[in-house]
Amino acid sequence: MQVFCLGGAGRITRESTLDLVQFGDFERITIGDYDPEAARAVADWLDDPRVDWIRVDVTDAKETVAAMRGYDLVLDGTTISLNGASSACIARADCHGLNLNGFGDEYRQDRAFRNMDRVFVPGFGMTPGITNMMAK
Repeated sequence: MQVFCLGGAGRITRESTLDLVQFGDFERITIGDYDPEAARAVADWLDDPRVDWIRVDVTDAKETVAAMRGYDLVLDGTTISLNGASSACIARADCHGLNLNGFGDEYRQDRAFRNMDRVFVPGFGMTPGITNMMAK
């Protein structure tokens, strides 16, 4: 499985990626962030051959979709104000998605994910996100 960590240099995504490295059996984990120096620093900190990094700007949908295409899952750690744009990119890239922050405009993409038989979990980084998944 290949995981793309969007906003991967942010605190929430960085810690989630550490969990993936320490406890997961993933083929590839990519840190995708607007700040290339921060993305590289996180990849260096994780110090795992499965981890690489790339600069992405979620406001450039074409670039972001192209970068995510082919990944199985996108962990979305971008800010809440970007949730609409980031979830649209994840849907267009035909990936499953897990939003690691609060709730924003990602619900507008629900139909796109359902039509592609993909799962997108919004607001996982906060209650009720985690508690909803635990209950399921």
